[in-house]
Amino acid sequence: MSAINDALKGIKQLLTLQMQVEALEESAKIQRGDLKAMATDMIAIDKRVVRIETMIEMSSRGSSQPRIEEQ
Repeated sequence: MSAINDALKGIKQLLTLQMQVEALEESAKIQRGDLKAMATDMIAIDKRVVRIETMIEMSSRGSSQPRIEEQ
């Protein structure tokens, strides 16, 4: 009987481990989705920063050149 008990205990542990692995896989799937969303957001922020930097550079270039009216 102890062999049967050991076999049943092993099967129970196997099923428990399988459920834990499935939970981890689901968690990893959710994290992958979150990372993709974060990467998309970071790209959008980077584009905005580039636009702001360009506006700053253009405005600083424009202010350093003498205006036609001042000449």
